[in-house]
Amino acid sequence: MDLNNFIILSITLLSLIIIFKKFNFLIDNIDFSDHKKIGIQNKSPIILGGIYLTFSMFFLGSEIYSFLKIICLLILFLGLSSDRNYLSNPLVRLILQVLIIFIFIYYENLSIRSISINFFDSLLEIKFVNIFFTLFCFAILMNGSNFLDGLNGLLSGYYLFVLGSLVYLNFSYDEINMSHHELTNLIFMTLIIFFMLNIFGLIYLGDSGSYVISMIVGFILIKESQNNFTISPYYVVLLLWYPAFENLFSLIRRSFKKKNVSEADKLHLHQLIFRYFKQKKIFNKKIINTSTSFLILIFNFPVFIIANINYSHTITLVSTIFIYLFFYLFIYFYLISFFRKSL
Repeated sequence: MDLNNFIILSITLLSLIIIFKKFNFLIDNIDFSDHKKIGIQNKSPIILGGIYLTFSMFFLGSEIYSFLKIICLLILFLGLSSDRNYLSNPLVRLILQVLIIFIFIYYENLSIRSISINFFDSLLEIKFVNIFFTLFCFAILMNGSNFLDGLNGLLSGYYLFVLGSLVYLNFSYDEINMSHHELTNLIFMTLIIFFMLNIFGLIYLGDSGSYVISMIVGFILIKESQNNFTISPYYVVLLLWYPAFENLFSLIRRSFKKKNVSEADKLHLHQLIFRYFKQKKIFNKKIINTSTSFLILIFNFPVFIIANINYSHTITLVSTIFIYLFFYLFIYFYLISFFRKSL
């Protein structure tokens, strides 16, 4: 970790907070993010995660990231338009998001090489199918990540675990050659600084930050998976299981209930857990937001230990995924039953 960059990024973030507060810029009054009201207690957090993360990208001197920087800028503007409700139509937003992802995948030659199932691997050898599947995975990850940004430190903390796992993998195993360790280390350092203020609800990633961080992390994971054949594809799946499944499960339950899949609601797992703790008065109301995030992060922490120890053991990784899916569904339906009368 470069100390000079750490200091510069810290000063930059604090300066952005002061400037945005002074000029009342990108202050979220929650008028445009109703689904986050249940989590956000600070009534005027600053939505600057996307700007801050995109700014940090320009610390990279290598020209191989030139197009990634352009894509980050495009996805940043899309996210900011969503944050400020300038682009309120979810269908239009999704179409633009898919277009940007497609351009990114095609130009960077991103592909998911295998999912360790012969039939599907044969399909993935067809370029069109691979592009579509990779695009689908990016879209699921980006929108699932956005769902988690309503509690202090939840999304930034989760991606710290993901990036920390990659940093650990790079330094711990000689057979793994991380070709994008410079980018990984930089974003890891950037998120550490952001997380320290995010846990107090002073700043949030917002749609822009959620999109940017998931785009960058998705890029890193696909590239490293392409370059390191010893890494099981389910290592990547396990690292990203929570935001990805949050989105997939939301799509399934809304479709099952014949609701508009693009319509926001307050039935995500982290929101139900927050409401449960609030109703049971388990935590002081001043710390319930951050405490809920920390408990969810603690629940997920074993995932990253298992993933790093068994990065090439597909059976172990798949088993862990199913165990966590079981616990997710068990907790979810228990809470739905608990709140049945009030939902």
